[in-house]
Amino acid sequence: MQSQVWKPPGNPGLWGDFLEYLGRAEGGERVHPVTHEYLVHPRRVLTMSLPVRLEDGRVYTFAGYRVVHNISRGPSIGGVRYDPALTVGDVAGLAAWNTLKAAVLNLPFGGAAGGVVLSRNELATPEIERVSRRYMAELINLAGPEVDILAPDYGTDEQVMAWFMDTYSQGRGFIEPAVVVGKPERLGGTRGRNDAVAVGLVHVTERFAARHGMALKGAEVAVQGFGQVGRAVARVLHRMGAKVVAVSMDVGGVFDGQGIDVPALEAHYDREGTFEGFPAAPISNAELLSLSVDYLVLAAYQHVIHEGNAEEIHARVVVEGANVPITAEADRILAERGVLVVPHVLAAGGNLVVGYYEWVQDLNQYFWDEARVRGQLKAALVRAYDQVEARAEREGIRLRCAAHRMAIERVDEATRLRGVYP
Repeated sequence: MQSQVWKPPGNPGLWGDFLEYLGRAEGGERVHPVTHEYLVHPRRVLTMSLPVRLEDGRVYTFAGYRVVHNISRGPSIGGVRYDPALTVGDVAGLAAWNTLKAAVLNLPFGGAAGGVVLSRNELATPEIERVSRRYMAELINLAGPEVDILAPDYGTDEQVMAWFMDTYSQGRGFIEPAVVVGKPERLGGTRGRNDAVAVGLVHVTERFAARHGMALKGAEVAVQGFGQVGRAVARVLHRMGAKVVAVSMDVGGVFDGQGIDVPALEAHYDREGTFEGFPAAPISNAELLSLSVDYLVLAAYQHVIHEGNAEEIHARVVVEGANVPITAEADRILAERGVLVVPHVLAAGGNLVVGYYEWVQDLNQYFWDEARVRGQLKAALVRAYDQVEARAEREGIRLRCAAHRMAIERVDEATRLRGVYP
């Protein structure tokens, strides 16, 4: 009897991307059949109905999800999204990618993810708090520092993590800060987390540049996304001497072939709430993606580059700062055209690494200064990059495939050692 690959109801979303990339990577691995079964079947898929009283007195039931993908290497960890377009397929995919990301970075975790179908812009702060507390209450017997650790993602922040931590602690009868990461520093959060993804991405890109003879100083860079990650990436690269020629958000962006004054752009955006009026040419997202630049940083959302626009990408290197910004078919097209890609499981791993550091500090109640966090983050990402690069060179494959094979190999090793219960 042969089991079937798990399929989410409705659109497969990011789970479909995971399966496509997994199939390519497994072609070069002798993966134990049990490992394959574990990878294509999430360990637990939880769908929740979350009735919450709104400010006008009505009770509205929100849909919530939590998926634990794999725990072969340790307790699961993963973010919680608040997104009106969220599907269980996307949540399962994010959980699976976290399994691979943790393995690439050699962290003692498996992957998980969760979320609630909602738009924060449509709810008042007390309503967001009630949704958050209800969500955590449903997980109180399924979460914990040794079981499943929650983290922020799109639509959530350190305040939501504080509500999660407090709800869990109230239910358990004692304070347990390690059940979540990404919380305020005064509640056990770590220093150096706010821009960990951006800083980590720059470290990985800098290492790539050194290994491939493509110096960042003077390089032309376009950044798609001007949120917490993209904005910090643009700022740091500008400070390092790169020429940031374009940045954009979902409503468009700005372009200056001579290089944008990123600090001035940040000040303008903070003051006006828009790019309009800034002394640079307007540019659409599609136009930014097609620029002939040295580095294109994707720091916004998923499936930005797809089969329909992959032929229009003219950057020498694409760096993935968001989860799955390139579809599997688009990745094949980019490979055929010689466009180099630094994959998100490596480039966007800074938050997971620093989340690990926060978890360790909470468990030991011994907290590090920011310099130690920054130093450890750089060392971890450089080490992971060098391992992936060495494998890519040894096997004559691209960085993405090398990273995926390395991750699968590590999960496979843990699965073989642990065996199957019962």
